[in-house]
Amino acid sequence: MKQRIVLAGRTLEFDGEEGDYYFQNLSEFSHGPGERNLQRFAARHLHPTSTCLDIGARIGLTTASLALACPKGHVYAFEPSPKRALHLRRNMTANALSNTTVVERALGAACAANSAIVRDPGWRPLSVDDARVAMETIDNWSAAISSPIDFVNLNVGGYEAHVLAGGAETLARDRPVIFMEFNSVAIAFAARRSPLSFAETLWKLFDVFEIDEDGVLSALDARLFVFDNMVRHGCVDDIVLDLKADQDAESIREVLANELEAEAAAA
Repeated sequence: MKQRIVLAGRTLEFDGEEGDYYFQNLSEFSHGPGERNLQRFAARHLHPTSTCLDIGARIGLTTASLALACPKGHVYAFEPSPKRALHLRRNMTANALSNTTVVERALGAACAANSAIVRDPGWRPLSVDDARVAMETIDNWSAAISSPIDFVNLNVGGYEAHVLAGGAETLARDRPVIFMEFNSVAIAFAARRSPLSFAETLWKLFDVFEIDEDGVLSALDARLFVFDNMVRHGCVDDIVLDLKADQDAESIREVLANELEAEAAAA
């Protein structure tokens, strides 16, 4: 089963699992606000040689966008589901996007050989084969690559604090810009955290921005942002995170450890 969509003026062909909500609605997602915001940001702020991480790559829509935006750079696409990772590899090959590498791993706060994960709208557990995957940290993984990381696309359904905590050294060293989906429903149900509490944690570590129609960034206030997110924007917004100058790996770990402890206590 295949679908054709247009990205950056190119017609691309994607395949995926029948019954996969994301794949079945790929055309809608490719023209949705998240993809438009990513393309606007990439066009204005990324360099053709940028090294990017696409964390929560699914079958490769955002991976393809980043690969086209950074044709002389490289995109590392992280997808823990074996079924989706298979389609992700096929889609990158079928569309001749050779500046991509698929990493079949979940990213979190610590490394583990097998880790049960929960994904997708409704946060339904995947099948047994899909749910048992290797867990790695950004810090452990990035030690094996030579180029600094310039950009991170982060969309992990409420588990953003875990991924960021496992990348403290990398974030402090490379200071990549982070493009993140803030989903209040996912934060509340998957992480069992108050969206406002999590937003305040992010604002401690990062300067946080929204993206306008021209790709220009504007600073956000945490409380007003969360109100608009939950009342006016259907609980889903894209934000851009830029690590504050006074933050280092130790402070990142400390702030996010408090967030993860609160999450564990609420479980």
